[in-house]
Amino acid sequence: MFFGKSKNLLGLDIGSSAVKMVELKDLGKGKGYQLLSFGIEPLPAEAIVGGTIMDSGAVIDAITKLIRENNIKNTNVATAVDGNSVIIKRISMMPMSEAELAEAIQWEAGQYIPFDIEEVKIDHQILESEGAGGNITVLLVAVKRDLLTEYASLLGQAGLNVSALDLDVFCAQNAYEINYPISSGEITALVNIGAGTTNICVLKGGSPLFWRDIQAAGNNYTDSLQREMNLTYEQAESIKRGTAVDGVRQEQAAPILNAVTEEFGAELKKTLDFFRVTTNENAIHKIMLSGGGSQVTNLDRYISQFFGVPVEIMNPFQNVTVDERNLPLDTINRLAPHFAVAVGLALRRMGD
Repeated sequence: MFFGKSKNLLGLDIGSSAVKMVELKDLGKGKGYQLLSFGIEPLPAEAIVGGTIMDSGAVIDAITKLIRENNIKNTNVATAVDGNSVIIKRISMMPMSEAELAEAIQWEAGQYIPFDIEEVKIDHQILESEGAGGNITVLLVAVKRDLLTEYASLLGQAGLNVSALDLDVFCAQNAYEINYPISSGEITALVNIGAGTTNICVLKGGSPLFWRDIQAAGNNYTDSLQREMNLTYEQAESIKRGTAVDGVRQEQAAPILNAVTEEFGAELKKTLDFFRVTTNENAIHKIMLSGGGSQVTNLDRYISQFFGVPVEIMNPFQNVTVDERNLPLDTINRLAPHFAVAVGLALRRMGD
């Protein structure tokens, strides 16, 4: 999948509210990964809107600050995109070799992509096969070329090379798979709540069955608190995560937060109901939340009660070795949900 074996790449998640950076070392021989460096740098409001970079200077400044302050030497980067310029389809095709598939997918893609085929870059990955003589299930991904050019130019100006481009929704899956046990029959909804967009990926075991982005996300809370309580952006961000703010009582914010959480739950239910209808899968066994928006006060408890299933907030560093002499473990644990996509990106390697 934009799926760009040697050195791990630097994972750089360029979100609408912040840039997150993770560098991992593969310990080899199945020993897992070690965290070499990590960082998060906030972006000004409106720097990125709906996946479109509005203030490239601010984004470049944030990236270069992270690189400088963490003394990063690796200039080969994996980054991710989402939004309207990305198309993902799960399709069934006749069995064929990888070489034949690479050629056939270009023709097959035309009927699934609502853009001129010359405007997009196409990639694919075989998910499963029905066995001897049976069809194969293929994940088809298309991204507009102008979006790829924009990201390559942006990172180039920061002195970095884009070696792999992935999708937010699948990066969270990669982070989940190295940190949590995978049961073949279990259906898990990964819900990555960013500032402007929530990425949803439903897995059966380790295979993605369904994915969708919704616009109900962390900014909904911030906007409502600013509007209803006349708060600054920074105050609203603190309040929604349960942090005390001088002159503002948490009890005042609770009804506003609860109302937005109910709206979020309703939007998530619509999406998961659509999943059930389109896949004929009736049960979702577990919901895993990630992203900065997952830390909204009591959100995980509400979602668990609303859907009647276990809900957990993902720690993408759970199985990652951390040298506490060099890295602040308390800060890592506190900010961990923000880094699901960045960890998924940092798992990528040169030549993937």
